[in-house]
Amino acid sequence: MPNRIRLLSLAVPALAVLAPLGAANLDGSSAAAGNAEAARLYAGANDYVTTMAEGRYSYAYLQFYWKHAQANVDRVRRVYADSPTARALVRGDLRIGPYQLDYFKERVLSNLERKRLGAFDDVNCAIFLYGLDAKRKDPIREEALSGILEAMARRQRWGEVMRFPVLEEHKPLLLRTIFRVAAYYDQKKIAEDMVHVATPEETAAVGFYPIMAEAQVLLGKPRSELYQFVADHPEDAVRISALRAVVERAVLIHRKEMLHLSFADSIPDVHFGVQRTAVRDDVAAVAAQLLPGRPEAAAPLLAVYSAAMGARPGTGAAIDAHLAYLRYLADAGRLDEAGSYAREENLAGKDRRACALKAIELYAEAGRMDEAERGRKELAARGAADADQAGLSEFIGRMDSTQVRLVVRESTFAELPISDPCILATAIMDWSLSPNRSQRGATPWDAVVFKFAGGFDNLPEAESTTVSDAASTVKPY
Repeated sequence: MPNRIRLLSLAVPALAVLAPLGAANLDGSSAAAGNAEAARLYAGANDYVTTMAEGRYSYAYLQFYWKHAQANVDRVRRVYADSPTARALVRGDLRIGPYQLDYFKERVLSNLERKRLGAFDDVNCAIFLYGLDAKRKDPIREEALSGILEAMARRQRWGEVMRFPVLEEHKPLLLRTIFRVAAYYDQKKIAEDMVHVATPEETAAVGFYPIMAEAQVLLGKPRSELYQFVADHPEDAVRISALRAVVERAVLIHRKEMLHLSFADSIPDVHFGVQRTAVRDDVAAVAAQLLPGRPEAAAPLLAVYSAAMGARPGTGAAIDAHLAYLRYLADAGRLDEAGSYAREENLAGKDRRACALKAIELYAEAGRMDEAERGRKELAARGAADADQAGLSEFIGRMDSTQVRLVVRESTFAELPISDPCILATAIMDWSLSPNRSQRGATPWDAVVFKFAGGFDNLPEAESTTVSDAASTVKPY
């Protein structure tokens, strides 16, 4: 062995003996300095979690500091492993805020990540609410899902919405909602691709052709093209859908004219819009053309149109006709008649409830909140389901109002008298699609998430260690 190598091998043990005990710290600090730094890091971490309470800060802000708190604890354990603080952490003598160390890292931070994502924007918040009870199956939850899918499609997030995870039984709902947006807003490539790849079973379940007929009407395409399309697809569902769109189009244009509201070549609404407003229909004549020799098939939709024009429907009419008449009364300045309509008419219980909900909406839309609140409280006294629907009706009225403009603020949605998360998701999605949408100040989604999922006690385990590790790790800068 060369002399210099032999000398070096002798020198290394000697240097190790002479080195200070603090060299056990990975940063090379002395024992005293390492102990002090470990204590400082833990104190800072504990302070972040103890003083920064959920509900007082946004989840993004809270997560930034709580993840740094975890990073402090990890650094103490790794870099200053021989310090009294590190040993106390290992023994479980110390907590971070009120939480045990493993619980905080593996459950609290992964839950916090989920809440932060839920409070990111309006669509994420609605998805968060929709997903709170994954086992739930009912029409209210399906309506929330439809609203989420529509909002994503309207924002042309086609790839995301096509991949949105739904149960197999909800796939027709997913395809129907996406296709309706594509057809209504003349996204030809998307609509054509969907029809091309659909199976015959999906085509039947979704109803592509009825939706295409509706779209032709709303887009103001030449009626000769509509009649040819109906001739090529003569199913009753196609014919009735076309007539329904003709009625909706005529009623929307008439309302704008009745209220003396100016409009250009298009009229936006929450769930559909009317294009080429110069195209006008003789509704009765179109009905005869679409359903020749079958006045009984056209009668329900013609009754809706007549009611929207001011003809009082009979007590046996479908609920849509009664609701159209209530809208006419409100637009005609006869709101008090609309408010008392459900009490005066000999309506079935379900129809009476629908009219009462519509009256709440119309009062709120007119800015007459005393009457709206009175109606809401009357329905709320019947039970939670009626209370939630009444709260939604009141909100929709406020949202649609052009007289008292709704401005959404930080606590607006959290303070709505709605306890069903899926109904609130529907309210959020309707607002996100409204042409009257207005927002000021801090975003309202943190408050909604806190209302429905506040707290970190008794949390389940994270989906995997990969999820919990990712949620607890501070990204490098």
